[in-house]
Amino acid sequence: MTQEILTGYVARFWMLGAAVMFVAGAVRLCVWMRKRKAPITGAVLLCLAALWPLVYQGLVQAQLVRESYIRFGHPMGVVGVAVLALFLAWRLALLPARMTPFRRALVVMFASLSGLAASLAVTEPELGRPLDRMTVIMMIDRSRSIDLVPAADARIAAELRIAEKGMHDDDRIATIAFAADALVEDPARPKSDLPPPQRVELGRDGTNLEQAIRRALAELSSDTASRLVLISDGVQTRGDVLSAAAAAVAADVSIDVVPLDQKTFPDVRVVSVRSPTHADEGEALDLRVVTASTQEADLDVRVKRDGVVIHTGKVHVTSGEDVLRLRETANEPGLHRYDVEVTSIDPSKDGSAEDNAGSTFVRVRGPALALVLEGDPGKGALISGALEANGFRTIERGATGVPGDIGAVAGYDLVILSDIRASDLSTTQIDAIGSYTRDLGGGLILMGGDRSMGPGGYARTAIEEVSPVAFDLKEEKRRASLAEVIAIDYSGSMGMMVSGQTKLALANEAAARSASLLGPGDRLGVEHVDTRVQWTVPLGPVTDVNGIGAKIRAVAVGGGGIYTDVALVAGYEALSKESVNLKHMLLFADGDDAEQIAGCRAIVTGSAAKGMTTSVISLGHGKDSAELEVLSKIGGGRFYLIDDATKLPAVFTQETILAARSSIKEEPFKVSVGSPSAATRNVDFKEAPQLHGYVVTVPKARATVSLSGPENDPILASWSVGIGRAAAFTSDFKDRWGATWTKWPGGVKMMGQLGRDTARKADDPRVRLESDASGGELHVRADVVGDDGRAQTFRRLTVHVAGPDGFARDVSLEAIGAGRYGAAIPLSRPGTYVATAKDEASGEAVGTTGAVLSAGEELRPTGSDRLLLARISTMTGGKVRDTLAGLYDDRAA
Repeated sequence: MTQEILTGYVARFWMLGAAVMFVAGAVRLCVWMRKRKAPITGAVLLCLAALWPLVYQGLVQAQLVRESYIRFGHPMGVVGVAVLALFLAWRLALLPARMTPFRRALVVMFASLSGLAASLAVTEPELGRPLDRMTVIMMIDRSRSIDLVPAADARIAAELRIAEKGMHDDDRIATIAFAADALVEDPARPKSDLPPPQRVELGRDGTNLEQAIRRALAELSSDTASRLVLISDGVQTRGDVLSAAAAAVAADVSIDVVPLDQKTFPDVRVVSVRSPTHADEGEALDLRVVTASTQEADLDVRVKRDGVVIHTGKVHVTSGEDVLRLRETANEPGLHRYDVEVTSIDPSKDGSAEDNAGSTFVRVRGPALALVLEGDPGKGALISGALEANGFRTIERGATGVPGDIGAVAGYDLVILSDIRASDLSTTQIDAIGSYTRDLGGGLILMGGDRSMGPGGYARTAIEEVSPVAFDLKEEKRRASLAEVIAIDYSGSMGMMVSGQTKLALANEAAARSASLLGPGDRLGVEHVDTRVQWTVPLGPVTDVNGIGAKIRAVAVGGGGIYTDVALVAGYEALSKESVNLKHMLLFADGDDAEQIAGCRAIVTGSAAKGMTTSVISLGHGKDSAELEVLSKIGGGRFYLIDDATKLPAVFTQETILAARSSIKEEPFKVSVGSPSAATRNVDFKEAPQLHGYVVTVPKARATVSLSGPENDPILASWSVGIGRAAAFTSDFKDRWGATWTKWPGGVKMMGQLGRDTARKADDPRVRLESDASGGELHVRADVVGDDGRAQTFRRLTVHVAGPDGFARDVSLEAIGAGRYGAAIPLSRPGTYVATAKDEASGEAVGTTGAVLSAGEELRPTGSDRLLLARISTMTGGKVRDTLAGLYDDRAA
């Protein structure tokens, strides 16, 4: 039961009038009693009149008055008010008889107002009407551990229906879903027959009961009574739920709990994997593996280093926790991830395989390690040879060997990227290389080629962001203007979801990026096509890039399939009216849904004769893909077969730059020396042979251009970005453009010096950095000593943490002891997390380490924590409920 308070002038005037009438009446009564010679009787009656609020409050408490319209914050203060009223009445009754009526009225009025003010201050009266409304906020556990509860989703849904069925007319219900975080899933609403809302997206690898309660407290309603209901197994992996329960007590809100009981089953799991954080190359490593098992078991053990199995064996573990010691050799420099996986030989002894792995990172000291990523097999050997001559250890890989995430690339000191298209990589891989350079202090060298830089589709990507040269040629004045029409299939099939977005949304984003690459001298048209053409952007000058992008992104899915002939005819008709030299048609279609394609060869052939080129992108290998490829060949353009729609932005930007025909210059030239740098030191470029081509780029403002080519285009540029370094050699170092340089000693020397100048600097030997992931948090620690070997407590260190799905955090390391610093970062998703510490004074990286949050941490069958749930309910005055039936009938008086 609650009470709605009437505030404002109505309540104030009611109290003012009541007080004036009360005091005036008391005065008149005293005068009458004085004349009647009855002071004792009058005093008693006056006290009873003054004490009427206490009497009224007592009647309400005794339930003799059913509905209380008046409430007093301090009812006992009425005693003081009664004494004041008696004193005022007595003093006013003694006023001299010779006093004029007007003066007497003024005295009575001001005395009454004084009494009113005192009574309001002491008793805090409130007027209102009784209400009977209640809001219940359901806190639903959506963490991965709920998967261990039999039929958990069905039971939660059934309990919510039972609770809603018992709601009264004015009641409301709200739902908060929580796991590693807490989000409102269904705001407070009245009883409804509508289906439940769609679940919110949460990181399920963590249980934060504290966050759930605090989020629920933030959603409390001020005009109804409130109650919180927690539906969970009670197994918290992060946060302090008791502090949140204390906040609920302070807010005078009770928490009822509905325990969800996990099933119990035999289990074998890896509790932790420990190893030395640093080792020298060739040093023996001891991996300490802690396992836990519900019974004795024989296990198969596999040890992986950087995803490759290096050791297998069998062991026997006892019931409870056991310790395995495995010896390996640190035979390669760099930051390496060691994974230990166990499997029970008897499957009946392990009911959950998700918690059978653990990981650790080891930093192996030795020669700098370089990763050469070359799209042409075998042609990275010349770069590798130049680097090895300068003390590097090199590993060569192709497009399939590009590291898959930030953890896989973090172990290298230098990455060289040559002739691999952006469309051959995932967005995660491209972002990982960018973050590796900017945030982890790594070194990146971009080599030129017709599948690199702009021609490779890297414009508007994380790699262009860290590159010292821009791949965007819209400011380039030497190239001819381009008129381009992009035809986008927006038929019904484009509504399919891919990585949380529709195929059409990805295609629209790709077209918007293409527009951003063009300059004011270029012309662009975008048509969306199903059975008819919709000109989203009529062919015209590219003057408002943001406006064009907004129009393209706003287009929603249409219907039917794309009419290919209609799309081509409309595009060619618009291009034929343009007077520029470069006219290009880019057709994007579903490879299995390109209708009316039979007569398109003649249309494309006729347009090619008029100087209009045509490229085609086929989404998926469908029945129409082969014919779409034929159209691109007839049209003198390029054909792209894309199975992963997330790669569309890279393909569109690559095609737009290639269509401009100015991104590659293939002609012999001699380099000119620009700003001095470590890469060109002691190299006589007057003796340098000619290079035979390069990729046209634009140097960024802070970049150092050490070598330039025709018309002052950059050939070698470098810069510092974040805490790392990046360089771009816009020619190549193989048998196409730079064949003569591969045989010239000065070229080999320059390439080796460039690698040494760009590569990540060695860790500071005075800082020992380590980390581990447990309890849903990444714990980073650093031990710091000075040059004299004594603990150093006044260093200012920050750590950058990079992880899966673009996770990035910058946290200060706080002093936790003599020369020891630490920080804890909450994690919401399993995966590899790499931490790089930086000295704030110098801005340089001082160490890198990593840790892995296991996906099985939430799925370890520890059993429900009923004791914790009961403590929450007891502490807040709530109840432990087996069901939510009758929840809304249980109301406080």
